[in-house]
Amino acid sequence: MKRVVTRNRDYLVIGVTTAQAQTPTPGFNNQIPEQILTPSTVQTRIGTLNFVDGVPTTETTRLVYDHLDFLRGVEVFLNFIPAASLEAIRLGNASLGAESSHQAIIFDQLLDSNPLLLTGNTDTVYCLATLDLQADGPTVAEVPGAST
Repeated sequence: MKRVVTRNRDYLVIGVTTAQAQTPTPGFNNQIPEQILTPSTVQTRIGTLNFVDGVPTTETTRLVYDHLDFLRGVEVFLNFIPAASLEAIRLGNASLGAESSHQAIIFDQLLDSNPLLLTGNTDTVYCLATLDLQADGPTVAEVPGAST
């Protein structure tokens, strides 16, 4: 270690040399740290993934693509839960006689555990209606102010 003082500033220069050469990793020109190499096998929850020189085997590729297809299916299912809920509300309203967009269903009591609403609260009065913009065109829904 050598200390150099220049223009009232201190600089610390450290030189490190290695006396021995490292043995290159087979198939490479230099030594590659083991922790960054792709292992031959990886245990996962979808099975064992096999690699040859860092490249997935045909079976591993198929397994991963099958899993991605499954995950995309789950994602579509989860993304369409709100749409399915709205359709269920529309069908429920129709079964109770509210088949047109000028008709609504008003719950005159607070909910209990019996209605099959997706996220129904037991401390909320509900009014459910569906709009048909294709049949009625632009629609304005007015809610009267609170009575005092």
